[in-house]
Amino acid sequence: MSGKGRPSGRPPARAEARAEPERPPVPRLLGWLSGPAIDTAWPPIWRSLGRGFLAVGSSPLILLPSFGLLFLLWVALVALGLEGPPGRLVNLLALPPVSTYFDALNGVSIYGFGLTGFLAAIGFLLARAVVLALLTALIVRVFEGEGGIGETLLRGLRIAPVTAVVGLLSLSTMILGSVVLPFLGPGLGFLGSILLLVGAMFLLVFAPVLALRRPDLPLPEVIRRGARAALMPGSRHLLMSLLYVFIALPLLLALTPGGSDLGVNPSLATWVWALLCTFVHLGFLAAFAYRLMSVEEEIPDRPARARRR
Repeated sequence: MSGKGRPSGRPPARAEARAEPERPPVPRLLGWLSGPAIDTAWPPIWRSLGRGFLAVGSSPLILLPSFGLLFLLWVALVALGLEGPPGRLVNLLALPPVSTYFDALNGVSIYGFGLTGFLAAIGFLLARAVVLALLTALIVRVFEGEGGIGETLLRGLRIAPVTAVVGLLSLSTMILGSVVLPFLGPGLGFLGSILLLVGAMFLLVFAPVLALRRPDLPLPEVIRRGARAALMPGSRHLLMSLLYVFIALPLLLALTPGGSDLGVNPSLATWVWALLCTFVHLGFLAAFAYRLMSVEEEIPDRPARARRR
């Protein structure tokens, strides 16, 4: 540390001690909120979000088809028998597992509980898998800065099995939670359901981007490698996953104009809010993609314990 700006007559050691005060210890339960203690290639969360929203907002090729797709998806659900409420419109293009929750909810709302509703949820999930794969390919193309539209869409279709597996794993997690969590009571059960969503996003959100970047990897390895990326030190990935789930579920839904009204004809304010929410979902998807692409060369090939052995 240089001595520039150091007051005259003060001992160097004392000046350095004042310039670099010792940090108080972080409580164990709050350690995941503190900054990483090691040098890491992970970009900060707010810079990642800035790059993500900038990438989406500067690309009409992503925004315009997404806005049109939002309208088509709502019309298709209404044609199948969905009777509202319009608040579901804001999460039609959400990321798994938030979108998986709404796929299951729409299946039950239209076809009721039972085998038919479950199969409808699977159908919605598979259709969403194709949409998510194509959107992920378009977003990664913006960061890569190369590739034609046709080639990009073909890359997206090739990773549709990965996005489908991500959705199915998310759905399996929610089904398991619906069986186990009621035994914890209403309070702990609700908290557990939120933590299940956060956990599924934490482990699975990187898989589609990784499948695009590493088409040579088999599907099981893509899932495992994406989870290892999430577990890398210094990522603060848990905090970002928690942030997205909090924004997508209680916040966006609660602020939807007329979101709880009965009916299938959203007002103009609801449509404008839904378009803004779609931009938020795509911005987070781009932010997750940017973070993974920043550290993809550092992802370990094996779990840390296996490497030590």
